[in-house]
Amino acid sequence: MMQRFGRISGPRSPSIHLGASCAQMVSTCLTAEDSSADAAGQTQQILDVIDAHLVAAGSSREKLMMVQVWLADMADFPAFRDVWNSWVLADHPPALSVVQAAASTRDTLVEIRAYAAP
Repeated sequence: MMQRFGRISGPRSPSIHLGASCAQMVSTCLTAEDSSADAAGQTQQILDVIDAHLVAAGSSREKLMMVQVWLADMADFPAFRDVWNSWVLADHPPALSVVQAAASTRDTLVEIRAYAAP
């Protein structure tokens, strides 16, 4: 059975769920709520919400399998990396992919999708 969480809908945004979990996997994809923050601040906001989603789905950072990151500008990679390296568990790092991609809004500097085992 699929459990969905973090629904967003409205006239200026698509109707989506920010995450889902089932017996085999937890998935969540997020941007920062406070888009006035710099790349490090946006990264930390997103990782904090990912932590909450993992716990809500009965998972944890130890069970992360893969994380995909989209940066609006690769010049922000060092800021992302510093926050990431402080957050990720050194003995349980997931596969990580970081690419540059245009965001749907100009103030979105970071978007992160994480996949974990439940």
